[in-house]
Amino acid sequence: MNKWSSWQVSAILILLLQSVFFPATPAMARSPEDKSSSAVAEILFNEDAEDFTSFRVRADGYVDITFASNTPDATYSDILAKLKGHPDIKGVLAGRGGRACSRF
Repeated sequence: MNKWSSWQVSAILILLLQSVFFPATPAMARSPEDKSSSAVAEILFNEDAEDFTSFRVRADGYVDITFASNTPDATYSDILAKLKGHPDIKGVLAGRGGRACSRF
């Protein structure tokens, strides 16, 4: 005859209660702000644009980015298109009012 000990029953009961009251969440559940921030950082890194841009990400995933005032039109347009086209970025407000960059 196979009987359960009291500690085994207790352990099973605790596991069942945890699964009911604390359901598992996906390991990568991230806020819109985190997703947008990661996406912007990745794009700027890949474009080597970190030294002539500054950005702020709102909690809802919208990005406000400022480029150096002397950023070439092609560079500005290319990076802006990549930001606007990224699925994790909800929207982009951009401008070229930053300090001039010595690269250009």
